[in-house]
Amino acid sequence: MLRSAPRVVALLASTAVGAGLATHVLLACDIDGGGATTPADRELRVETFSSGLDTPWDLAWGPDGRMWVTERGGRVLRIDMETARPEEVGRIDVVEVSESGLMGIAFHPDFDREPWVYLAYSYRRGDAIENRLVRMRFDGTRLGDEEILIDRIPGARIHDGARLAVGPDRMLYMTTGDAARPALAQDPNSLAGKVLRLTLEGRPAPGNPFGNFTWSLGHRNPQGLVFHPETGELYSTEHGPNDNDEINRIERGRNYGWPEVRGFCDDAGERAFCREHDVVEPLEAFTPTVAVAGADFYDHDLIPGWKGSLLFTSLRGATLFRLELSPDGRSAERTERLFQGEFGRLRDVLVGPDGSVYVATSNRDGRARPAAQDDRILRIRP
Repeated sequence: MLRSAPRVVALLASTAVGAGLATHVLLACDIDGGGATTPADRELRVETFSSGLDTPWDLAWGPDGRMWVTERGGRVLRIDMETARPEEVGRIDVVEVSESGLMGIAFHPDFDREPWVYLAYSYRRGDAIENRLVRMRFDGTRLGDEEILIDRIPGARIHDGARLAVGPDRMLYMTTGDAARPALAQDPNSLAGKVLRLTLEGRPAPGNPFGNFTWSLGHRNPQGLVFHPETGELYSTEHGPNDNDEINRIERGRNYGWPEVRGFCDDAGERAFCREHDVVEPLEAFTPTVAVAGADFYDHDLIPGWKGSLLFTSLRGATLFRLELSPDGRSAERTERLFQGEFGRLRDVLVGPDGSVYVATSNRDGRARPAAQDDRILRIRP
């Protein structure tokens, strides 16, 4: 059954703080599904942590205790958490057109001994745009030469996917978009429209269902990818066309329907395809679309009412979402919209070691009007 977008009202107050930075205080909000926010949720301060960035795409905590950032134009940055000063540690020659460019980042789980940084980006091959996955060694100051792990992933101006995550199984997972060729998403032998699973050395992971890189198929443009910190289950956010952005729980070898199914299996044609292909329905879907993007789980006590929630950003919706899952993690119970329209397009969200939440804006991506300090990384905390 198609679900309507939740009704949420957020009330914000803005005050000026040092150095001309704006602090926004979340005073109260209504949550879809009933219930009241806890006192700890009613006064959340939002401040600019770092500014002057150019289309940040992925935020990640580095094993060195710093925040690492990819900018779509090709720069890899790391940010000192005390000074908030970004430092360039690498630059990749990418093609940045529309949605393509430098995208996901992840780290080897044994970084002290194996200081590999994994990156996904778009490049031009003749007249075509393609994507590749690489790894580069970090010497403590700069990234070294790239080693290509997967090449010639179908790419385009749009629908490139390319979020990365290392799982509890010590395998590397990567989302890929359909590269504006929807039929590829249903072909298990194509790299497009998939969640891929590979070893840290770049080979198809043992136990993959099709004997290649494919872990799941039938995806349009998955932009977020995160493992639940307790259960180890994998979740993704995915752009729909004009309807049915999806929040999905990713399972081995399963089909997520695109392009035959949008969101839930809720009309006659979709229901037939869903039965035949054992399609997994989303946990939640958003119509009209809000362009869901980066995601992270909140697993801290700093904001008690958020603990256990899936946080995810939206570009068109210009909103930070908080989704409460059922105890088994297989359905959505309540959805909250935060800071809607306050900061423009929001690309990624990252939960800090102390429970602070960091959100990257994407107002220099050609689809918004940047403010003076854009792009920014915002910090949310009581």
